[in-house]
Amino acid sequence: MRRFASLILMTAASLTAVPALAQGNQFERTQAEIVVEQATENLARDRAGRADAIRDCATKDYAACTRLGDYYRKGWGGVQDYTAAAKAYRKACTGKDAVGCATLGYLATKGYGMEQDLTEARRLYKVSCDLGEVSGCAGYGNMVFAGQGGPKNVAEGTRVLQSACDTGYKWACDRITGLAAYDPNDDTWERLKDGAGR
Repeated sequence: MRRFASLILMTAASLTAVPALAQGNQFERTQAEIVVEQATENLARDRAGRADAIRDCATKDYAACTRLGDYYRKGWGGVQDYTAAAKAYRKACTGKDAVGCATLGYLATKGYGMEQDLTEARRLYKVSCDLGEVSGCAGYGNMVFAGQGGPKNVAEGTRVLQSACDTGYKWACDRITGLAAYDPNDDTWERLKDGAGR
């Protein structure tokens, strides 16, 4: 009798331990299956986005050229290819896309997909800044402040970084405070802290 009761208890315990996924002919997907499905959907979306960017960039849609550069640089929708990214960003910059110029400046700074060329990077950041891209201004100001790719000019670099910080670009605020461009006792220090919080 004890054996029979133990057998019933073990059977009941095992039935309650059966996950909901196996009850009533309904199966729930595992976490791994959900992740694989999401990754497959993301890859399909990125491949379509890359194809659209290729098509649109060919029609001289320069913002699409910048997007295409992002797809290549980040490896979205296919293999990562810095050389192809640099080519797409160069086309975007030629078409006066400010973000394309700034990102090409970044690649030139790092030597990704092209020879490292700090003089060219500084020029590209300046072009981007002149076109109104705050990240380009931050990059340009940083290079001017540090004397990378051209003459060092702390006052001009500080001015350009401050301008980028004032427009809410946090990296510029962090960079200018990290460079110790201001005396902490100066009232400008408070403006920097306010700008960094934006």
